[in-house]
Amino acid sequence: MGEEEDVEVEKRSERGRNQIDAAEWAEHPLSLPIVEGTCGWGRLFQLYPDHLRVHGAVYELRHLTQIRPIYRSLLGLPSARLELTFGQQRVILRGIAAVEDVRKMVDYLLRTCPQARLLAVPGHEPAPTDSERTSADPAETAAPPTERETPTALMRALAPTGWQMARRELLQRRQARLQEERERRQEITLSRQRGRRSPLKDPLPPVQVPVRLAFGERAYYCCQATLCNEQLRPFAPPEEAVRDHGLLILTDRRLIYLGRRCQILLGYDHVLQVIRQRNGVAFLADHWRRRELFTMRRPLECVLCLEKLLWRFQQERQLSTLMSVELEEHGEGEAGPSHEASQRERRVGSEPVTR
Repeated sequence: MGEEEDVEVEKRSERGRNQIDAAEWAEHPLSLPIVEGTCGWGRLFQLYPDHLRVHGAVYELRHLTQIRPIYRSLLGLPSARLELTFGQQRVILRGIAAVEDVRKMVDYLLRTCPQARLLAVPGHEPAPTDSERTSADPAETAAPPTERETPTALMRALAPTGWQMARRELLQRRQARLQEERERRQEITLSRQRGRRSPLKDPLPPVQVPVRLAFGERAYYCCQATLCNEQLRPFAPPEEAVRDHGLLILTDRRLIYLGRRCQILLGYDHVLQVIRQRNGVAFLADHWRRRELFTMRRPLECVLCLEKLLWRFQQERQLSTLMSVELEEHGEGEAGPSHEASQRERRVGSEPVTR
C-alpha cells in the first residue's frame, strides 16, 4: 500500500501541483457548478466550490494567488476577461460575454480564497463585486470620478474610438471631394461666360514667401505640401510613400520646394508634364528619371495657378524670341546698304581713270 501511494504522489508531481487530471475528478461525486459559461471560441469553464474546470483541465482553488478581471466595451457590446494565477501557472479566460458571471466568480473567489489578491488593470477600473456593493459606504460611492481616474484613463476616455476615427476620415474625404467638385464647377462656369476674356489672362496677386527670390522674380502661390513617392503596390499604407514635408512655392519663373530634408528647384522651361491627381499634383521634368508627387490640401487650386503661370511664361518666351528675331533682321537690314556702298567705292577706286 505504501508503494502504491508513493507512485500516485509521483504522478501528481509530474502533472503539476496546480493542475489535476479531469479523469481523476470524474471519479469523485461533483456538485452543481456555481458559475458556468463559455469563453473564447466556445471553450467551457465551470466553477465548483473547490476547483475550476476549464475545457477539461482542473485547477484547485487552494493554489489560487492572483485574480485580475478586465471589463471592456467594444462597439457598445460589453465583454470581460479574467486572468487567474495558480502558483506558477496562469489561466486566461478571454472573450466572456456574460459579464455578470465574471463578477459572480470574482466575488466568490475573493470570499473563499483569502490568499488570492485582486489586481487592478492600469486605466481600467475594476467592477465592484457583490460584497463591495453591500459593504460600500454611500459617501465613498458618491466620490467624484476625478479622484479615482488616472491620466491614462483620462487619455483613453478622451481619445476617439475606432469607428469615430473612421467616420471622421470619411467625412474629411467627402468634404475634400465636394470642395474639388465645387472649384471645378466654378472654373467651368467662369470659362463659359460670354464676353469674358480667357481665365489664363486673369491677373494673379503676388504673395509673400519666407525665402529670398531672384531680382525681378515674384511668387504667386504658396502652400504646405508633402513630397511622396507614387504608390506602385495596391492597398499600401500612405505612410510608406511620404518622403518629406515642406513648403511649395510657385513663382513666375520656377517651382521651389523647401522641405525639411531636401530642396527642389524646377524651372518652367524644363517641365514636361503636369498631372493632377485626387490629392496632389505630379511633375515630370526632362532631367528627372521619375515623377515627383506633391500632396496638398487643394490640388485643383495649385493646378489652375500653375496653368496661368506656365501660359504667361510661354507668352514671354515667344515674345522675347520674336523681339530677338526682329532685332537680328533690323541689324542685317542696316548692315546691308553700308556693305553695298563700301563695295562700290572699292570698285570705283580700282578702275583706271580715263580722260
